[in-house]
Amino acid sequence: MSVSHLDSLEQSLAQRGWRVVAIHTGDGVRISASWEIQRSTKQPTLIIDFDGLEPDGGNCLPLEESYGCRLRGHAGFSLYFRRKMTSRREFWNADLESFLDALDEVAIRTE
Repeated sequence: MSVSHLDSLEQSLAQRGWRVVAIHTGDGVRISASWEIQRSTKQPTLIIDFDGLEPDGGNCLPLEESYGCRLRGHAGFSLYFRRKMTSRREFWNADLESFLDALDEVAIRTE
């Protein structure tokens, strides 16, 4: 389910001027992978960690099966990869916009 969410997130980041400057491997437990993003070389990078803890506590899920992400170091700035069915698409879009707004807010504070 997550590949379309990842694509949507990456496209939405690009539309707001963000780019993924590096992709880092996860910790093998809770984090599937991390994206290092940056809007301007004059600003510090931000890290988005992708959730990958399996419900049974087994192996960490690969990035393509991640179920959400969060902005490292900023509690409460997270995005859950909810189903994108037609009836729920508006919720996904609203959640995505809120997450992007949070990224923009953090970027403004670090200028």
